[in-house]
Amino acid sequence: MQRRELFRMTIGAGALGLLGVMGLRLASHFLPPPPRKLLIKERDLPANGKVKVGEEYFLVRLNDGRLLALSRRCPHLGCTVNYQPSGQVFLCPCHQSRFALTGAYLAGPAPRGLYALKWKKTEGGLILEIPG
Repeated sequence: MQRRELFRMTIGAGALGLLGVMGLRLASHFLPPPPRKLLIKERDLPANGKVKVGEEYFLVRLNDGRLLALSRRCPHLGCTVNYQPSGQVFLCPCHQSRFALTGAYLAGPAPRGLYALKWKKTEGGLILEIPG
């Protein structure tokens, strides 16, 4: 093998490796980040018929004892939804979309109900997954 061939192969392999690294770096910008996990202690869970309002989530304990975890992000334009205890509804302050305690769509411009969040029961409470 001559010196020129070795030089071309080395430069070619280096350029190909650099393109691969740049491609992976670019692809990482288009992939969603992994979800954040929050631990909510047992004592902080809502009682039957109550709602716990977190910074990015609602925890709803229905009267039958079922627990729902809902995102506070409105499916219309992403505004932070608030809880209205007087009407037992969730209300988006931006365009007045309304949602039931189950997260179901009631009224307004939102195309669907609130997003359900994944959660897993643990020994000390539950682990809630907040999408990135």
